[in-house]
Amino acid sequence: MNNKVCNRRDELLGVDFNTNNGGKCFVIDYRGNKDITVMFYNPIAVVKCRLDNLKKGVVKNPYCPTLFGAGYTGVGKYGYSDRAYHVWKGVIERSFSISYKERFPSCKDVTVCKEWLDFQNFAAWFYKQEFHKEKDQKGRVYQVDKDVLLKGNKIYSPDTCCFIPPELNILLASSGATRGLFPLGVHQHQSKRFYATLRKFGKSVCLGYFNTPEEAFRAYKKAKEAHIKLLAEKWKGKIDDKVHEALLEWKIEITD
Repeated sequence: MNNKVCNRRDELLGVDFNTNNGGKCFVIDYRGNKDITVMFYNPIAVVKCRLDNLKKGVVKNPYCPTLFGAGYTGVGKYGYSDRAYHVWKGVIERSFSISYKERFPSCKDVTVCKEWLDFQNFAAWFYKQEFHKEKDQKGRVYQVDKDVLLKGNKIYSPDTCCFIPPELNILLASSGATRGLFPLGVHQHQSKRFYATLRKFGKSVCLGYFNTPEEAFRAYKKAKEAHIKLLAEKWKGKIDDKVHEALLEWKIEITD
């Protein structure tokens, strides 16, 4: 190490710098203007950087929760260009964005496990999943689902999430916030009688007319559970075995 570098090293070691993303840090090593190591105070993180970026305050703390005040990129091999990042960003948004929850009330109580606040952990899980690159017949990529394995689950986590095709994701989506006064699949006719409908393969099918909403719901329940089993068989071998089993056991409740 030449004298110029040694002198600059002595000048910078221990010096604090403010940053725009991650709070204050201080220099713990200097090996040249393009090879500086700093440590952030809170959250603690050690980062390599350039002197010009350090002086501009653009050095980032990888553990600073910058995404919706909760998610952070972490330290590892996965970056912004990874497909996993865009999926993870959506998970964090659904879990912590107030405006998103206002637009989609069904996500009101949705959250994510602490482990997945770190993008590196989510990405490691993402790329280990058998169906993360799978696409359906229309070329649509499979989606991360949090409640097919555990009905009613509100927590994104490695134990509860899996990849399923969009058709199944739509099939099991809750419509509790929009369906109105009556149970799932039940509507009231102008004659005051009730009728049940079920959407199958993109079309709405009428299941009949009934005297009470409970009777209409029972017809809907029977037809919907049969339809779910049909799609379970359609996708068998193209979804995780645990997903297939969950679909075969899926029950529609009047409180859904």
